[in-house]
Amino acid sequence: MPAKVRLVSLSAITVAVLFAVLGLALIGTGNLSWLSVMLSVVGGIYLSVAFVGAAILRTRPWSSTGWIFLISGTATPVASGLGAASDVAVHLGRLRLGSWLYLVNTPFALVGVPLVATFGILLFPDRRLDTRRRRVLGWVYAVELTLLFVWALLSTDSIDVPGLYNPIGVPGADILVVSILVLGPLSLLACVSLWRFARRDTGPYAIALRTAARVSFVVPASFIACVVAGFTTGNTASIAILENCAAIALGTAAWVGIARHGLFDTRAVLNRALVYGFLSVVLVAVYLVVVVALGFFAGGLVPQVAAAVAAALAVLPLRDLAQRRINQIVYGLRDDPAAAFARLGDRLDAAGVPEDILPAAASTVAEALRLRYVAIEAGGAILCRYGRVVPGVTEELPLPFAGETIGHLVLQTRADGDLAPDERRLLSDLAKQVAVAARAVVLTQELLGSRQRLVAAREEERRRLRRDLHDGLGPTLAGIALGIDTVRRATGDDGPTAELLATLRQATEAAVGDIRRIVYDLRPPILDELGLAGAIREQAMRLGAADVDVPDNLPPLPAAVEVAAYRIAVEALTNAARHAPGKPVSVQLCVNGRLELSIADDGAGLPDGYRAGVGLNSMRERAAELGGRCVVSRRDPCGTLVRAEFPLLEAVP
Repeated sequence: MPAKVRLVSLSAITVAVLFAVLGLALIGTGNLSWLSVMLSVVGGIYLSVAFVGAAILRTRPWSSTGWIFLISGTATPVASGLGAASDVAVHLGRLRLGSWLYLVNTPFALVGVPLVATFGILLFPDRRLDTRRRRVLGWVYAVELTLLFVWALLSTDSIDVPGLYNPIGVPGADILVVSILVLGPLSLLACVSLWRFARRDTGPYAIALRTAARVSFVVPASFIACVVAGFTTGNTASIAILENCAAIALGTAAWVGIARHGLFDTRAVLNRALVYGFLSVVLVAVYLVVVVALGFFAGGLVPQVAAAVAAALAVLPLRDLAQRRINQIVYGLRDDPAAAFARLGDRLDAAGVPEDILPAAASTVAEALRLRYVAIEAGGAILCRYGRVVPGVTEELPLPFAGETIGHLVLQTRADGDLAPDERRLLSDLAKQVAVAARAVVLTQELLGSRQRLVAAREEERRRLRRDLHDGLGPTLAGIALGIDTVRRATGDDGPTAELLATLRQATEAAVGDIRRIVYDLRPPILDELGLAGAIREQAMRLGAADVDVPDNLPPLPAAVEVAAYRIAVEALTNAARHAPGKPVSVQLCVNGRLELSIADDGAGLPDGYRAGVGLNSMRERAAELGGRCVVSRRDPCGTLVRAEFPLLEAVP
């Protein structure tokens, strides 16, 4: 941004802020009409249009749209401040001064808003008068604004405040009022041009353009409504309010396009505007307070001089404090790296589970540098993201750990696509800390995944062993027992042979019992007989559950998930029967991307300060080793709820 353009932008915003503050401050005198009060409030709100213009000029110094928004955003607050001062002069009986103030105010009021309503809409966001239709509209708008300006200066009716007059009014200039009547239709042509352009645009900022195009139609609608109201009621006082509010709608839409859709970088302008705006408010407030307070004790210039000195003494020490605070609001913690690292450490320490660590790190980096989008990538996959990415360029920073790159910190900066050197240094240092956290999370996930695979493989192997024992060794032992019985009948019941056969028969029965016990310990037989749904339904009905919502057909489930879900269900149902006898118990089982199991009772609920025993800990461990979770909580208003969730792991072949 060239130095001259920067100086002009900063000066314009400073002037706009000062006059807006002046208009708002004069409201407190009680000498303003309702119209001036409304215009003063509108002038303060309209500062956003000047900020938009300055933001555009920062990245595009010769943008016509930026200059139009800056001029309009400055002219309207100036008009509101001058109008308020004119009202005060009238109240004090200074009609000539009030007339001159109102005369100076009128061109600002009439040119500021129509400038956006015509050229501002026609050239938004960066269009030129490069087509025949736009060139024609440009000439028409130039003539229209010239006529408006001449009417505001020379018409005897341009000042419609009782008691005031136009000191330089010229008879016959009132005919130029027609320029106000045609402003609405002419503005409508610019809106149509912008809408057609926005519909054809397919670039990254198409959404922002369509938003501004839609809102722009409010501007001509307000002008036309004002003209209709003027002809039907004869009261034109509300015209200024409506036209200013309409232009504010367009300025707000442009601001949304910048802040939400990333059209331009507004931070530098916003920073300076907030700093000088705050200092201006303090300056005016201290000045007014001191003048009013000393006015009771002294006259002449003493209160004004003392107020000026007090205001200067109050503003000077506040500048650095205001700059630091506003820097944190606008730029984040780039000027305080220690605070950024402390916040990152606190966020990581507060993360209760591994799944919360990386989101906490991403949000801290984004907040520390005011980035709109931050994501952490490792192993070719996005582990977490913060914010919303908008059309534009994203940047990847390596995450170094132990001499190698374990992933990337993906971020999207502001519209200028670059960071200041001190911001890059802070980001690089934060990336090193994020890399440590990412490595820990990745290792934890790999460990959990390995444990899940081991558990799944173990349960699948147990199911295979149970099937082999039940279908192979079990029948073999039963056949041996039958053979022993056949030999015993053939040899009789007396003699050493009979005793040996009896001993073998007992050993065989013991072996069959051991096989049954091993088979049951490996995997509950009811799961193979009835499936998980049938097994849970059978156990629930046996223990007296009143409401059982279990689907008849479940998709094929891994053996580990079936066993864990069944064991948790049995433990929860047993606890409900033991601690809430006779109370209704409900069981629900469903598959919704995950296997979800819940058992609820209407008993007394968990006592205050209870400590989990072996059973509850066992349920949690069974769910955790499969990557799921089991939560035992108190129901509202009474009772206990056990809720377990399991990921649907792939069965191990």
